[in-house]
Amino acid sequence: MYGFREDFDPDNERVAETTVKNETGEYWISTVDLGLDHSFGEGPPLWYETMIFPKGEWGDLYCARYTTRDEAIAGHKYVVEHWEELIANY
Repeated sequence: MYGFREDFDPDNERVAETTVKNETGEYWISTVDLGLDHSFGEGPPLWYETMIFPKGEWGDLYCARYTTRDEAIAGHKYVVEHWEELIANY
């Protein structure tokens, strides 16, 4: 039940990555194919994840998960466009 998705390719897990910056610092936005369902049995399977990390620091500032690769690509684009709003509460 909690194994890797049948078509998961560990050599091709990066979907997208973008580095952004403003006066507060530099941030890395990463979207990956997790290969494992991160819904933990609640709702549809969540195979993909976008996170925002502050460069040079530990921990993430934002996380969103998606069911399909197309949703993950669209989600990555959204996060790149709105990253400053998304991390404003951290």
